[in-house]
Amino acid sequence: MITRSASPPGSPAPTRGRLPTFLVIGAMKAGTTSLYHYLRTHPEIFMPAVKEPMFFDPRHNWHRGVEWYAGLFAGARPEHVALGEASTSYTKFPAVEGVPARIASVLPDVRLIYVLRHPIERMRSHYLYAVSRGKERRPIERALLEDRSYLDISRYALQLERYLEHFDLDRFLLLDSRDLAERRLETLRAVFRFLGVDESWVPPVLDREFFRSAERRMPPLPSRLLRRAPALAAAARALPASLRRLARRLPRPRVDLDAARIPEDLRRRLEDELREDVARLRRYLPEGFDGWGIG
Repeated sequence: MITRSASPPGSPAPTRGRLPTFLVIGAMKAGTTSLYHYLRTHPEIFMPAVKEPMFFDPRHNWHRGVEWYAGLFAGARPEHVALGEASTSYTKFPAVEGVPARIASVLPDVRLIYVLRHPIERMRSHYLYAVSRGKERRPIERALLEDRSYLDISRYALQLERYLEHFDLDRFLLLDSRDLAERRLETLRAVFRFLGVDESWVPPVLDREFFRSAERRMPPLPSRLLRRAPALAAAARALPASLRRLARRLPRPRVDLDAARIPEDLRRRLEDELREDVARLRRYLPEGFDGWGIG
């Protein structure tokens, strides 16, 4: 039986401002940035300039309260039928816990969009992103096995089932990232239909893809050092703005894509770990779903 949870501890007070009617909850590195940009062009959809407010993530903005969250949507006009945001940290259980309960306590009637990508390719892209941000230095073989978050975020059934404790399945639109790449307009029309807006709209940026992580560059060395030395970072913030801008213009080396290839033995091991989750995911997807050849 699907139940609505009581408000979790520390729930923000109600607000009279407009709140989202839909959320793009993930997955990280599955195409959510492109989807966000396509949706923002629709005249009946409002999404804030900040793609990922991460309000329902307790590590970030939950403590700010619903009034703060509603303020992100204060620019919505009467013609905006659907309001939404796209925070991928909403599907990072168990690293981030309690998100579905928080969403249900504030947005009980929200619609939820979940973009799914080949789980292992998503992990590789996630790894490249972490390297490009200076947050990952281990070889890919070690990183994907030692840090469970790479695997957990690709366990789509695990993430989805946390939500199904609070929301019926008909509140979800599950998208295959391949459809967003290969049948973009048809897929976006399905999204528009799901959100109750004019599905004939063609985004003017339809032919663009946004922020392909494999093309990102590593941050300059000073930025990487600052992330690892909080005291040094505080001193850097005191520097004149002109010097900080100069540091940002330093050349950035490309991420070594060859070093981020997943060896076949590691790929087989990851497939074995993902197989049961992919089999469970089939319950929630149409019969034609191929399981990415995993399960």
